[in-house]
Amino acid sequence: MTKNFLVTDFEFTVYNKPVGKPRGFFSEILEIGATKLHGESLERIGDIQCFVKPEFYPKQAEDSLNFSMITAKDLKAGILFPEMIERMKQLYVPGETYFVAWGDADFKVIDTACRRYKIENPVLFSDYLDLAAGYKLLFGKEKTPSLKSAVEEQKVVMEGIWHTALDDAINTSKLLVRLLQDGWDVEAFLASSKAPL
Repeated sequence: MTKNFLVTDFEFTVYNKPVGKPRGFFSEILEIGATKLHGESLERIGDIQCFVKPEFYPKQAEDSLNFSMITAKDLKAGILFPEMIERMKQLYVPGETYFVAWGDADFKVIDTACRRYKIENPVLFSDYLDLAAGYKLLFGKEKTPSLKSAVEEQKVVMEGIWHTALDDAINTSKLLVRLLQDGWDVEAFLASSKAPL
């Protein structure tokens, strides 16, 4: 069976100040963007885009809005994290869907958030595909390139606006399609690279 791909991007809170980090702070997801690709045709067969209300550290969420295109109004109208997980589960089927992200931060953020909300992380680590690590290995890069530079290197036509969750997910998916069409072997990469995060 050919696995489908759920290509995801999360915008989430960060804390970069040298002091004053709240006790127990963790990054909360503020927006999910995801697009699902059919495993054989590589056609887009579903999208998710929604804002997520921060419940633990709303003050830090406000501080993080400067780094994204998200507004306080967006967050106020957002859904709660458990509902976001339920929406994601409609497109992600464990063992039948690769969970694709650019880098390891998105997987870590969802895993930590699920633990803090005391709900099961629906994403199997065995389904997780770090496309940035794959790209770095495939092209022999010393450092992991940004998504933007990888898209430009591969002459992929960029869609939408950088650092908005759905547009970043779509551009990541377009890069993934290019690599797959050029013969990149996902299973071989995963077999050689799976180590615990």
